[in-house]
Amino acid sequence: MKTFTTRVVALSGALAISLGAAACSKSDTPTSTTSGTTPAASASSTSSTATAAGDAPEASEILTKAKENALAAKSGAFVGEVNQSGKTIKIDFKGTSDGKTADIAIEMQGDGKARIISLADGIYIQGDETFWKKQGAPASVQKAGDKFIKAPASAASMTESLSLKSFLEKAFGAVTPEQLATDVKSETVSGVDCWVLTDAKGKTEGALYVSKDTFEVVRFSGSASSPGQLDFSRWNQDLGIKAPEAGQIMKIG
Repeated sequence: MKTFTTRVVALSGALAISLGAAACSKSDTPTSTTSGTTPAASASSTSSTATAAGDAPEASEILTKAKENALAAKSGAFVGEVNQSGKTIKIDFKGTSDGKTADIAIEMQGDGKARIISLADGIYIQGDETFWKKQGAPASVQKAGDKFIKAPASAASMTESLSLKSFLEKAFGAVTPEQLATDVKSETVSGVDCWVLTDAKGKTEGALYVSKDTFEVVRFSGSASSPGQLDFSRWNQDLGIKAPEAGQIMKIG
């Protein structure tokens, strides 16, 4: 259970790097766009208050319903950060289940910041100088500031990896009913009453927060050895993701 947050964010980091490399490919003519600001990816600081949970369903039942609802969702968002191999990775994700529409901002300690917008007309990537330098991008791209690069058509096959469902399938693969403590707690997180599932070894090995009314995932926290937290929201909502304006696109090839 402790690997849930790490799996989600590690996947995002690997994807950003792969797309960054694809954007620098000479097989197509990439383009860029500017964005006013790159979304900050930070974990919620909202505190939670523990209470008794005498009427709680079985832990395995809560996990099953939460997983089913998450994988059936047409869209969703999550924000947070994890510590992976001593490095902090921050992420801000919004996207659809099929991956055709997504807006992902990620900041990797030592590897820079990147933002990926995936839409029907293509994939757009924004990175800071550190990120593009790591990808071996041309000097003009490294100095592009807040401009986006439009990835070549060959990168379209990666859209499935941008899907909310893909992230959740890999993440939930790290959690099994056998890992869970039978004692279900109750807490309020950001105003939402939640059931709290913990690892059988205790909360220090990870916890899953599920809303009591809809059985939607609200939060996942990592372990003491692999700390992190992801806060989920906007399940099945219109995320308002749009393509960069035409005037923001910079041709580099």
